[in-house]
Amino acid sequence: MNDRAEAPDMNRLWAEHISRDTSLRMTDDQAERDFWRDFMAKKRGYAPDPSARQVLDWLLPLMRARGVETALELGPGWGSYTIELAKNCRAVDCVDISRDVLDFILRTGREEGCVNLRGIHQKWEQFTPRHAYDLVFGYNCFYRQADLAECLARMDRAASRLCAAGMNTADVPLWCRELEEVGGVLRWDWKNCGYFTGVLRQMGISPGTVEFPFEKECVYPNAEALVRGECARFAPGSVPERAAREILCRRFDQAPDGSWHGTLTCHSGVVWWSKTPCQ
Repeated sequence: MNDRAEAPDMNRLWAEHISRDTSLRMTDDQAERDFWRDFMAKKRGYAPDPSARQVLDWLLPLMRARGVETALELGPGWGSYTIELAKNCRAVDCVDISRDVLDFILRTGREEGCVNLRGIHQKWEQFTPRHAYDLVFGYNCFYRQADLAECLARMDRAASRLCAAGMNTADVPLWCRELEEVGGVLRWDWKNCGYFTGVLRQMGISPGTVEFPFEKECVYPNAEALVRGECARFAPGSVPERAAREILCRRFDQAPDGSWHGTLTCHSGVVWWSKTPCQ
């Protein structure tokens, strides 16, 4: 008798996570474009996410070892990876639903001396590449991809040498556990790269995985903003306000200017797989 537990369907579990997100951005393309339009309007200068440096220090040597000269990046955001990719490749294409994102990326590229960037204004789900790319890369851009298996399969089909997909995730902080103890119903989505690994294995691909720890500071200007911001991680009305204020003001540190500071323990996770054996 074989009583081994059946492996979970990671693509289905990922889709269930996505379906629980009630943000209009998840299903409305124009809402997503509007978000990035407003976000980029406030962006002042090129300031890559500091946590991206750890990933790049790992990725760039791998690219050189695989002979990567061309790259396709999906969902480049504010370019934490894009400019370094451009500085280390002959040509980099970026696909994004937001024209404002692409305008920012191309403008930043010119300012950084990168004239080898091309923007493709299209949804990733609808994009058909005209040629294969040595590297297909995406980071922190999978939040709208309900069918993760199809998304990763599209990456695989577009690549000739290497694919890499990653995301940042945070550990559940102690104060959230304490808020749960007083009735809070946590709705913060704790997806991580384990879903990528599981889905790829279901597809018959055995990826490599790497993870890099980092810390992220949460800053609120006053106690009211602290309570409002952290309780937004929970179902509305599930955390008693008085208990929330007591817990959060105990777990966060107040600075001389009255602002409140807390630290999240986070991880940069990446899965990668080769399309051809390493020569």
